[in-house]
Amino acid sequence: MSAPRVVRVSESQWRAFAMLRLRALEDTLGGDDSQYRHEVTFTAAQWRRRLREHAQFALLVDDRMVGLIGAQRETLDSVYLYSLWLEPAVRHRGLAHHLLEAAVTWARDERVKAVTLRVNTGNDAARSVYEGLGFAVDPAAARRRDGEVTMRLVVS
Repeated sequence: MSAPRVVRVSESQWRAFAMLRLRALEDTLGGDDSQYRHEVTFTAAQWRRRLREHAQFALLVDDRMVGLIGAQRETLDSVYLYSLWLEPAVRHRGLAHHLLEAAVTWARDERVKAVTLRVNTGNDAARSVYEGLGFAVDPAAARRRDGEVTMRLVVS
């Protein structure tokens, strides 16, 4: 197995990204989920637009995309991270931090003050990864009804 690396996905890679994103949605939410059913109908133009409007990062192992995370400018001062996912075969190997580090580095380059994300309160593995990178539960953010909390990392 080659060393894992993270790349920012370009518009020219939209097909590979679309396949990865749909695998992630199906694995996480199931093929009957409304989000999956919506995105499976995306056109090439819609996938390219997503790659233009949001920073999408993919984890490559042996030159194959096996993980992803999205980042979008939430405000002038903050970036929101979403959809961290790894294929089941590569989980529990400490690879998620590579994706998070790439997204946080991008946010720093964007000169924001904070990076936020949401996580299920019961997802101890994910929370541990986030906390290891300095994220903390944002006490100013109300706990969501869906069982998620907002975590925040101050970057400047």
